[in-house]
Amino acid sequence: MTLIRDHSPSVGTSRRLALLVCICAATLAGCATRGTTSSGIFEPYRTDLPQGNYLTSEMLSRVQPGMTKAAVRLTLGTPLLNEMFRPDRWIYVFRYQHPNGDSVSRHAIVYFKDDRVERIEADDMPSREDPNDPALPGFRPKPSRVQ
Repeated sequence: MTLIRDHSPSVGTSRRLALLVCICAATLAGCATRGTTSSGIFEPYRTDLPQGNYLTSEMLSRVQPGMTKAAVRLTLGTPLLNEMFRPDRWIYVFRYQHPNGDSVSRHAIVYFKDDRVERIEADDMPSREDPNDPALPGFRPKPSRVQ
């Protein structure tokens, strides 16, 4: 007579294994960073995304009423948006999107009258290039851990 043994784990062993898996998952989730430099431990990799024209208030102060479009282009660069039906205004936009989805946006609009600068409307800009400004080209955020 042959005895058939049941090789399935006992109920107590299954519960211990499930508890161990839950503890490991909770530990890993607690170590995940939620700063602006990371998209999370269980999320796909996302890169930072700077786009547009980086401007400072120092650069904008060089643009004076009466300047020609060519002089403005030389001072600020080519605008990101040139509206076909509104050639009397140039829109400079820049945006930085962090890997976690948060973003920083700023814009400046240069208005022209008879192809000369009439006025400028702009968001608050940094006074000069600041290495901690995320909109600065080449900015590399420092890793931060938030728990």
